[in-house]
Amino acid sequence: MRQARKSIFHAVSLVAMSSLLTAAAGPSASGKDSLRAEKMVAEILAAHADQKQIQCLTKTYGTFSIEQAYDIQALLAEGLSEKLGDVSGYKVAYASKAAQEQFGVDEPASGPLFRLQRVTSGSKLPASAFMEITLETEIAFTIGRRIAKPVKNVEQLKRHVKWVHAAFDAGDYRFVSGPAKPTPQDAIATGVGAHFHVLGPGVDPDKADVDGVTLILRRNGKTLAESPATNVMGSPWNSLLWLANKLTRDGGALEPGDVVVSGTAAPAYKAKGRKIKGRYRGDCGDLGTVTLTIQ
Repeated sequence: MRQARKSIFHAVSLVAMSSLLTAAAGPSASGKDSLRAEKMVAEILAAHADQKQIQCLTKTYGTFSIEQAYDIQALLAEGLSEKLGDVSGYKVAYASKAAQEQFGVDEPASGPLFRLQRVTSGSKLPASAFMEITLETEIAFTIGRRIAKPVKNVEQLKRHVKWVHAAFDAGDYRFVSGPAKPTPQDAIATGVGAHFHVLGPGVDPDKADVDGVTLILRRNGKTLAESPATNVMGSPWNSLLWLANKLTRDGGALEPGDVVVSGTAAPAYKAKGRKIKGRYRGDCGDLGTVTLTIQ
């Protein structure tokens, strides 16, 4: 399955580059658009390697569409997988109506998660692993059965899920702070901030009242954020349903063992420098807790 996934990303990358050759600026600008995409990917990869934040891509290279942003993301994923391992899941962003209205989009967004960025609850990470942390308590799902076709509803979806988890999305903010704010295109092209994802123990989905959970984030015992799970698209299950159908619509699939981090409506804990360090705890009611120490 993983070889198939790698082949899919390679095919997507070729299609992505082809589409960028005929981008919105018109046929006469196709070569320029291709070069622009290559430069964006090269800059993002270099920033990952050097742990540096970059200017918003739309500020440096001009505007581009949501579709082009996903094309760039696919090319970037192929480059990142050389060091981070295979794509092993996805995170969902803009998972609340409020966030969608704030950023002017009418649906969520997604980015790939990589095998070597999966962390178990109770782990320790160095603060140097982050430029500017964005940490959220979320609900994650581990896929048990392959999803390669559209799924009609949540009840059908549940048959494909092996575990539900309390989780952290421990993102890394990719952009230099300034008056220019990242657009959804900037976020999608760079992978919507995906970095480490931390999983608590798996809970049988038939025994998990996901919609009854309150997501709480604490740092050194102090509560930083709290929100009902239903703030995530009415239910985190709806977030997973959206992601599964987006992938299958685009010719992809969710594979057994893949993890989907479903998003949150609560503000992320965002910090740089010494404030990255701390003992973090995510409380998710019947789903248990997830912990991470950053030192």
